[in-house]
Amino acid sequence: MDARITTADGVALAVSDPRGEGAPVVFVHGFSNDRFVWDDLAPALPERFRPIGYDLRGHGDSGWSLDCRYHLLDHARDLRLVLDSLGIERAALVGHSLGGNVATLFAAQSPERVRALALVDTGPALGADAWRRASGDVSEQARAYGDVAEYRKLLGLAYPLAAPAALDRLARTSLVQRCDGRFEPKLDPVLLELLGTEDQLRETEALLWDALAKLRCPVLLARGERSAMLPEAVALEMIDLIANARLVQIPNAGHALMFDNAPALGAALGEFLAAERQ
Repeated sequence: MDARITTADGVALAVSDPRGEGAPVVFVHGFSNDRFVWDDLAPALPERFRPIGYDLRGHGDSGWSLDCRYHLLDHARDLRLVLDSLGIERAALVGHSLGGNVATLFAAQSPERVRALALVDTGPALGADAWRRASGDVSEQARAYGDVAEYRKLLGLAYPLAAPAALDRLARTSLVQRCDGRFEPKLDPVLLELLGTEDQLRETEALLWDALAKLRCPVLLARGERSAMLPEAVALEMIDLIANARLVQIPNAGHALMFDNAPALGAALGEFLAAERQ
């Protein structure tokens, strides 16, 4: 089932709930991506699970915020609305990068709503240089293209370890065709202007460290062994801080684990969700 859920400030969120029953697992994608990045993982979950994906505001098939409300707190409110609208009292959350930050904040705010939390190469203290490089990559991608193949070529440079089939799909789902026939990413351009100053990044970092300390649900932190975004030292610090957490290092993967090594990530995620189902 595909649906659109409208927030209080008028943003229509695109939601996919293909099974409609089972133990709910909500997947939250990262910055500049969409819900389809999980297509090598979510459908592979056993039938007893109910995988749900949605596009963050300003991303993919979801609407843009006319008031530029893209703070983590706005995203966390949207996640609550998705759960409420689908009649879900308690769910497992899987979040990558920005989506992991959203899921962390929500789990700290509403511990009664979160059964388990899987954080995919995400943390409060992403390396500043790596963040700037990633932001530059997104800025480079946020332009018009003559065709999908042109965009696909650029994705190959941005995700050098990714499986080709995953990037083929990402190229198809990430673009919208304009009236002039050219293609552009499904991303609100204002998001590129809201990445934050150093002071704002430090404020967000403090907010997330505080949220991690408040987590009480079981947590799996999956880090790509070659990740330049989540330093291993930060991942270990997170594990020490969270009350009930474990770290798994995914081989042959950088930041985009779901593209780089979906089988290994899927195995770790499946084992974690099965153990924490009750």
